[in-house]
Amino acid sequence: MKLLSWHDVGTHPAWRSGDVADLRPTAAHRAGHPRGAVSLPVAAAARPGGTDIDAALAADLAAALPAALLPPRHLPLLLVGDEPGLVAAAVRWLRDRGREQVDGAVLRGRDAPPGEWEVGAGDRVLWRPNAFLAAHADLLPGPDAGPAIDFGCGGGREAVWLAGRGHEVTAVDHLPDALALCERLAHGRGVAVRTLRRDLTAAGAAPAGPWALALALRFLHRPLLTGLPELLAPGGVAVVRTFRFAPDVVRLPKRRYCLEAGELLELFPASRFDILAHVEDRDPDGRPAAGVVARLRVTRGS
Repeated sequence: MKLLSWHDVGTHPAWRSGDVADLRPTAAHRAGHPRGAVSLPVAAAARPGGTDIDAALAADLAAALPAALLPPRHLPLLLVGDEPGLVAAAVRWLRDRGREQVDGAVLRGRDAPPGEWEVGAGDRVLWRPNAFLAAHADLLPGPDAGPAIDFGCGGGREAVWLAGRGHEVTAVDHLPDALALCERLAHGRGVAVRTLRRDLTAAGAAPAGPWALALALRFLHRPLLTGLPELLAPGGVAVVRTFRFAPDVVRLPKRRYCLEAGELLELFPASRFDILAHVEDRDPDGRPAAGVVARLRVTRGS
């Protein structure tokens, strides 16, 4: 596998977008690293000489490079380090997991062009919140409106993003590894997120609220959505975005986990909700999706 050098990286799309992960130990990163790189150290005890990946290295890579810490899968990513074998192994490991636009580079400070080497920890991250949520941030209630909940939070990017905007957030998922990642992200950003392990497909499992803001992103359980009027505070907002079924697309979950055309408007009827935004389009990775931002109407006596 060919690794890039300083001569090559200037035109790499990940370099231009700032999506660069430094695999070296934290102390080495703080002492000096490529401009804008984010520290994601791989704690591998044995550095391979090639691209062979044994069980120990695979575990180290999984711990250092979970999807929740990386840019969206369809975006370019550049891994850097000073041990060619480790960088090459990390690139191969990510490519094997469907991240096609990842490359590696060996970049040393002594070779760096002027202005391309910096010191310190920095506060950048590589991950982004859900693009639909971020695009409709102006429709969300403010932190003073009340607490927020993220149903099926996964790695917790959206929950941590909301907490960074001042919201009191509860993140719910049935997978302990997902909740651990959420806590890791929250700690890294210096914010508090309450995590709750719960199977949301079980009857009555959804925390009662009332919630000023509820998210369900790439998580579809229709009884939960139809029950949102009982979980939201009057005037509370729901943001739902997930896959939409299309017969000609193969990279989708099973049909029962996908929305049908127009289904969100049925799940959020005009008799109960004001529809602030509704789209049926495609996610940035090209897969069909649908999204809604809906505000629960305030009824007399609420």
